[in-house]
Amino acid sequence: MNAHPPSDAGTAGGELRRVLERFDVGVVVRRMEDGFGRLPAYTGFEWPVDRTAVVRWNVELVLRWMVNGIPPDSYLRSELHEFLRARAAAGQPIEDSILVYRRGARMFWEALLDLADDEDRAVLVAEWGTVWGCLEDYLDMVVDVFARAYADQQDAPSTAGDRRARALFDRLCARLPVTIEDRDRAARLGFELAEPYHPFTARLAGATVAGHAELASRLRTAGALAFTEGVRVTGLTPPGFGWAAFLEDGRLILAQDPPVARDRLGAAADGLRALVAIAARSGRRGRIRADDYLPELLLADSPEASDRIVRRVFGPLERAEAVDLADTLRCLAVHGFDSTTAAAALPVHRNTLLYRVGRIEKLTGLSLKDQRDRTLVLLAVTWESVAPAVRSAPGRPDTT
Repeated sequence: MNAHPPSDAGTAGGELRRVLERFDVGVVVRRMEDGFGRLPAYTGFEWPVDRTAVVRWNVELVLRWMVNGIPPDSYLRSELHEFLRARAAAGQPIEDSILVYRRGARMFWEALLDLADDEDRAVLVAEWGTVWGCLEDYLDMVVDVFARAYADQQDAPSTAGDRRARALFDRLCARLPVTIEDRDRAARLGFELAEPYHPFTARLAGATVAGHAELASRLRTAGALAFTEGVRVTGLTPPGFGWAAFLEDGRLILAQDPPVARDRLGAAADGLRALVAIAARSGRRGRIRADDYLPELLLADSPEASDRIVRRVFGPLERAEAVDLADTLRCLAVHGFDSTTAAAALPVHRNTLLYRVGRIEKLTGLSLKDQRDRTLVLLAVTWESVAPAVRSAPGRPDTT
């Protein structure tokens, strides 16, 4: 590997090192996570890890490499291999995994530029070749580790079935012509390709990635087209598929649409992913229906508008750093804007609550007696509660 660490020789190398050492890793990570939140290849794959910790681990590794000029040692490489192998075992396509890292490198650079002051930014721009040389070497290493990690999974029968099912499902959603290869995949899986399709998404509450891979394998054995998406299983079932045996597992959360035509398959699957994520967050088990979560799904269908509602309601309170007022407003919404009940829940004296309400109304321009404004607050609080789950659910391919 040809690393491009900052050089000790000359003023530029020393200046760059001092600039990099001044960055707060936590702030860089938060800035990058904002970008990752808009990347479907990142949000669309759900699995039980602390994503912030993973991003931080990578950021710290790259910064150490740049500052010290020392590439990752064998121990760090083995840690990276185990982490990437877990993604491979969980069924994330290798192209999506590499895309996340490639975009992450760009987000890292943009975060440094955004967070630097004018003087430090000038140093970064002047030394961009050094920074990007190190990032490119890191990406080369990641791609190499990915290739070996994914190769480790190639001979596992369950993984092969998962890949066939995922590939066939993606082609059906993309409305590509059915090929001989598609028919071969379907035959190997024992699945009938004829329309209409019965899409489903299922989740075992509290189960591991391996547990979901085992569920997908059992579903395929029973005649479904099923594949893992981390801690979630998605796919299609033939008419009259028997779910009874699977529903005996008290951890199962199952969402299934009525038969849909192929041109609606992708949208239906996205809706089911969101529905299962919302239901899991609320503690529901068994079969779930969209009718039980219509407000949440309405917000999930328009995330940009939903985010604007949250900013409209809570933005003024955040800018005023009025955490107590924001918590009070959420409590009021949860208790139907009943001041007596909300005061007891906080707990504060009722007069204190009424004083806070006055401050909330002054800062936000909302009237908590007005039904329209109350509706905005309810929508904002609802979206705050379900947005993290919904954003981890969609499975649309990256198009940017």
